Amino acid sequence: MLTEDFVGRVAVVIIMTVLVIFASAPLAIHLQQGQSGSIPAVVTQVASTLFLGFQLVMTVARLPPRGTARGIGPRLASIGGAFVMLVAMYLTPAFDSETAQLLALCLIFAGTVSSIFCLYWLGRSFSIMATARRLVTTGPYAVVRHPLYLCEAVFVLGVVISHLSLAMVVIGALQCILQYQRARNEEGILRQTFPEYDEYARRVPMLLPRLSKS
Repeated sequence: MLTEDFVGRVAVVIIMTVLVIFASAPLAIHLQQGQSGSIPAVVTQVASTLFLGFQLVMTVARLPPRGTARGIGPRLASIGGAFVMLVAMYLTPAFDSETAQLLALCLIFAGTVSSIFCLYWLGRSFSIMATARRLVTTGPYAVVRHPLYLCEAVFVLGVVISHLSLAMVVIGALQCILQYQRARNEEGILRQTFPEYDEYARRVPMLLPRLSKS
């Protein structure tokens, strides 16, 4: 019998596989043609495949759910927050500025590496949808409750700079709103599933680290 979690896992794997292919194509074309002038712009696209690939692995190996947010709203927020910026990156042209592309590359690299670290720490508890699998409160999750979304925000800022336009600024703002709602949805189901979550939320900030322990 097909479960909702299994169907969702298959759908996410298919979407991520398509995105990985789209992310890898530009670099392959440039290497084949021997072009180098816009390599930083291409690298900013391909860097996202590292993060997508790790998400793919965690999706396949994730733990069974102990609770899942219901309704269309949480699902739309999760899908939009996870993929809207990646899709926009592949459908919009790169900004014609070497300085902007180098800055974007640094931000995307930093966002990608830190996101992979958070994903590694989250491990098999990772899920695209607002789902409770296992409560993780150590490592980066002892600093803020949603370190992965904070690191992804750095990645998004890099993408916006790399493809700078009014449309990308608007999409970037929309993506941040969706991610915030996604985090709120996750907190709701985590509170329902894990009684200790309230105490965890009292001592650990949501997104921005405290400057002092007082």
